[in-house]
Amino acid sequence: MKRGLFKIWQLLILFDSIQSSMEIKYEFIMEDERIFTACSDEAPQILDVHGLLDFSENTFDMDESGVTISGNTTIIWDIQPSDRVQLAVSVLYFDRGTWQPTTLNLMYNDFCKLLFDQNQFWYDSFTKHIINSAEIKEKCFRVKGAIILFETYSVDLIFSIGFPLKNGRYKILYRFTAFDKNLKRPNEICFEIRGDFTKIRN
Repeated sequence: MKRGLFKIWQLLILFDSIQSSMEIKYEFIMEDERIFTACSDEAPQILDVHGLLDFSENTFDMDESGVTISGNTTIIWDIQPSDRVQLAVSVLYFDRGTWQPTTLNLMYNDFCKLLFDQNQFWYDSFTKHIINSAEIKEKCFRVKGAIILFETYSVDLIFSIGFPLKNGRYKILYRFTAFDKNLKRPNEICFEIRGDFTKIRN
């Protein structure tokens, strides 16, 4: 019995190693030093990132190594502290003059529960650098007027993907939706980050 369990553990470790070795690491090189742009072809009532966050006390600097951000960001999304926040993320590829969907799509039904989860793709490029982490972990994006205090850092968007990507231009689309007892609020947020994926060589 013990020998059988040992073999099962060996197989699980082997499968995990194979999966890790098959993943390809990419860095997303951003086009714009301001990082975010409004979503295209959205209804007028859909807000962009400036309906979510006030960056007036932030500084963004771009050089050959990427974008460096510093300062404080204020939450201005007008929702309630008890709301559930959903995040949908999609990656689109620019092909022959139009944005085409890819198979890279993620849905987080309760984003605030995962905001400081170290396994999430945004942790190293966002929440890891929040100084007042205990306060923001509690408030998330749900408390209008809350201030996020950032250390000065370089924004590095690193992704591990299980298949190779085409060369070319991409955009990552973020859509935040608030729910009051599962009733969707109308002030939805949508914004994009545009750039290119570059394979990281081992």
